[in-house]
Amino acid sequence: MAMANVEWSTFLGPDSPIPHDVVLKSSLFCLKAHKFVLAAVSSEFRQMLYPVTGSDHADNTELCQGFGEHPNNNSENKKDWVSLIYGETGEKLHHEKKTDIGTVLELPNTSAEAVQAMLQFIYGGQNKFPVQDLHQLPLLLSTMKLAQLYKIQGLQDLLESTIASFPLSTSNVKDVIQVAADYADLCMSPTSLLMRCLNLSYNQTTLTTLVGVGKQSNNTGLVAGALTRLRCRVNDQNLWNLARLGDIEDLVSDDPDVVKAARELQTRCLERLADLMRFPKKFARITAELDVEDNQTYKKLMRLLDELFCENCESVSCKNGKVIEEEVKQGTKVKMVNGVKGEIIGSQESRKKIKLEGTISVSGGSPDSVKVKERLFLKIKLNDGTWICDSDGEVFYDCS
Repeated sequence: MAMANVEWSTFLGPDSPIPHDVVLKSSLFCLKAHKFVLAAVSSEFRQMLYPVTGSDHADNTELCQGFGEHPNNNSENKKDWVSLIYGETGEKLHHEKKTDIGTVLELPNTSAEAVQAMLQFIYGGQNKFPVQDLHQLPLLLSTMKLAQLYKIQGLQDLLESTIASFPLSTSNVKDVIQVAADYADLCMSPTSLLMRCLNLSYNQTTLTTLVGVGKQSNNTGLVAGALTRLRCRVNDQNLWNLARLGDIEDLVSDDPDVVKAARELQTRCLERLADLMRFPKKFARITAELDVEDNQTYKKLMRLLDELFCENCESVSCKNGKVIEEEVKQGTKVKMVNGVKGEIIGSQESRKKIKLEGTISVSGGSPDSVKVKERLFLKIKLNDGTWICDSDGEVFYDCS
């Protein structure tokens, strides 16, 4: 019978035709297998179980010194054959031991179900993992971790495909994040499970959790994505918490995308704080009873506000050179299209500017399309003393 025709799955059970010679164990389980089978599918297992094989030519040459000589002879110049294979202590690696029942490999931080799933794949080549049940997700992820650790590419590919088809929805995304957080190092790609969770996360609590998970696993894409989504969720109640998340000084990464997302979140918090200051009573109520942590955040934001706030355009992010599209205070410095500078002395309600597009039919019908654009009606005093009550061209902030 050829090797390809052997039913290897029959060798995994307790009635294996060939005795098992390796034990995979932890404090919670003990599973038996065959060293040759494990080594055949995994280079990691091969290095553990047969450390002298492969490219170790020096040891192999030493084993075969002298034509016709057995390495177990007692020549005083010969090294002990057993010590060449197993080392001076008879142990290959710190997690491998020799016992009466064979070699023992310690596998900490995993489950018996995950190891059994890995062995079933090794001996059978196929596994059917359930993808609909949330309770089975830890098994998928823990088995995936073993596949990566021992470089079993076929199993890794199968699990990546299975996890990619795991059904996500807004109703289960929070539970999936809780499970996947323990395996965040497996979810680094843009299409990973946690990144899919990010695309379905809309509330502050879930997004904040993703920021924490991303920081712990150094997943910069996850951190940047969650911070970006949080920027649109800043309000009076979460202002201090989100300001701390966006604090550049507390970032654990110098990744440009993370820094940019954090800076934009911090800027949004500063803008919200500036808006609150326009309403003294509301501002006093929100800042009246702050705990120690929130009070420190508030003081830090105020210092940043003093540094960054532009008095001319009244914005944390200076609008210098941008088109004026909303009402502005009197005295705002502006610049015309032709470069002439001046200041706002008043503004009135928006004036609609109509642009006709298309061709008029021979019968004198209406145009094909009409575009209506509102434009602010500004009163501007130029630096030369001239007044302009309206301008056909755009007007720009001049904060320089």
